[in-house]
Amino acid sequence: MRKTLLTVGCLFLLCLCRGQDSKWSITFTPAIVQAPYLCYGIQPGVEYRFNERFSLLTEFAFTTSKSKDLFYSNNKFFRVKPELRYTLRDSDDGLRAYTGFQVSYSYRGWQDNSGGMYYEKKMYADSVVAFDKAHINSSILTWSVQLGTPFSFGNHLGMDIFMGLGMRFIFTNYSDVQNGVKDARARRICTAFPVPDPAFNVDGTVTRFHSNFGIRFFYRF
Repeated sequence: MRKTLLTVGCLFLLCLCRGQDSKWSITFTPAIVQAPYLCYGIQPGVEYRFNERFSLLTEFAFTTSKSKDLFYSNNKFFRVKPELRYTLRDSDDGLRAYTGFQVSYSYRGWQDNSGGMYYEKKMYADSVVAFDKAHINSSILTWSVQLGTPFSFGNHLGMDIFMGLGMRFIFTNYSDVQNGVKDARARRICTAFPVPDPAFNVDGTVTRFHSNFGIRFFYRF
């Protein structure tokens, strides 16, 4: 965590030192992350404008508080998210939207102390592995095409509304599995809310549809 804070601090210091060329911005985006439970994350960022059209935004996300849930321990999460943007021409109503290509990599890991089950290589296989305790690493790689519109509140402050669509790849590995036993078990089905099971229930790679949307606050030097 100290290394993460040091890295973010250095990037902010770089922006402050280079602010006079008016090519830098700092950003903050409210974030909710799953590691493995949903929790709030801190996501600052730095944007560099190459010219009037192209810019590169790089954001970092991490959590600051430790879970009090006894079911999980040794939780770790960190995400880096670069996005190459192209600013479109002004529309008739004066809005200046942008499109972009975003890639993100999230490292996450935790100790499952409550026990459970996981599938080997494929979701909803004929059998599962039941366990009492295990360490889980479940990194995520995503790509998406972004579309957003910034709104300025003055010469420096502003807000960005964005959304994106793409693909998500979840790479999960179970280790230090205690009392792992193969068991024939049927797929769990929830008739009231038919949502898929978490991708980290598979000891392997899972590919899923990816979407994101939200607001981002920025300060331009």
